[in-house]
Amino acid sequence: MSNTLFFKGFIRDLHYQAHLADRLVSYNPLEFDINNVKSYGLLNFARGQVAYSKWTSPKRTRTYPFARLYNTYNESKILTVIPVMKDEGLDGDLDKIQYSTISWMNLLNVYIVLAYYESADKNRSPQQKNRHKLTNQKLNAEDVNSQIKAISTYKQSALHWNRSLFEERFVDIYEKAVFAYEDISRRTKVKVHPRETKLQYLEVVKKDYRQFRDISLKGSQGAAVRESKTSHLQEYLKDGGKSVFLIENYLGGVYHLTADEVLREQGVYIIQEAKNSTKNFLPSISDIKDGLFKLILFANLDSLEIEGRNVAFSTRLKLTGNKVRGNIRFPCKEKALENFASSNGVSRAQFDLMKKLNLEATQNKNLTIEIGGNDG
Repeated sequence: MSNTLFFKGFIRDLHYQAHLADRLVSYNPLEFDINNVKSYGLLNFARGQVAYSKWTSPKRTRTYPFARLYNTYNESKILTVIPVMKDEGLDGDLDKIQYSTISWMNLLNVYIVLAYYESADKNRSPQQKNRHKLTNQKLNAEDVNSQIKAISTYKQSALHWNRSLFEERFVDIYEKAVFAYEDISRRTKVKVHPRETKLQYLEVVKKDYRQFRDISLKGSQGAAVRESKTSHLQEYLKDGGKSVFLIENYLGGVYHLTADEVLREQGVYIIQEAKNSTKNFLPSISDIKDGLFKLILFANLDSLEIEGRNVAFSTRLKLTGNKVRGNIRFPCKEKALENFASSNGVSRAQFDLMKKLNLEATQNKNLTIEIGGNDG
């Protein structure tokens, strides 16, 4: 019977170069409306630039915002706009921000802007018109801009900003979200999730901030444990198992993470994220960026422990695709990359992408990237 494997890691500094990042479009803060801009970009303030990205839902696994965050990660100051809640109507999902998300951003030094949806339309698509579903939700742009302006001149770490924002403004922003959805419901005639359900969640926050934090972290850890299917320490850890990581930094940020797979190779633990495409040579660029972003923390760990002892480790992004012949692992020599590309008859765009992946693995410590077939 397999046991869950628990790791404890410590991270001191973050250094990462993202070579697949898109060119960021610049915006004037005076004309900025979060609802009418790209999902990531740059804001040009008098004292310097701030990179932004936005989430369409507070639930990370529903909309995969990490690919957008990846595109901003080369900038010196990064913020991300996250709605505190998203109610898609009584026949849809109700997602609320979790403290674990805030902890993740703390560790990555990303400033959070807490936002709320203030308007929406009834979903009248043929499949949804008879259901209580909302669409075209818009955030309150004024509140978003106010926080962005404050971040642009803020001198302390993202951890300090995020902690103060949560302690001082979360309740107010969350209540605004609750009342906004009631107003949306009246205007659209779309039933939304009950106020009581939303306020029960808020009462936990009001009662004790620390209690809320601990509950969220324990919930995060519990979910991680349920997903984990890893072997015992003395056994070889094969593809398919997930392990639980408690990662902390010297500023106090804490997060329970899982990795897709953990393997042991010649005494080294390989923390692996896997992306697959059943139709194409490589997974989508968004999938690749999502996987790379998840590995930034792992690749920057100063130490990793299991059962109280330090272990050697590395990180790997495993990319599998349709009809890939052979395999290649980055970083590698340019000749090896050219031979692999030739044997697979890749396009110029695919070759350029692999060159960037090779550069990413070369310039970031503890990171390898592997490409292979998905036919077994």
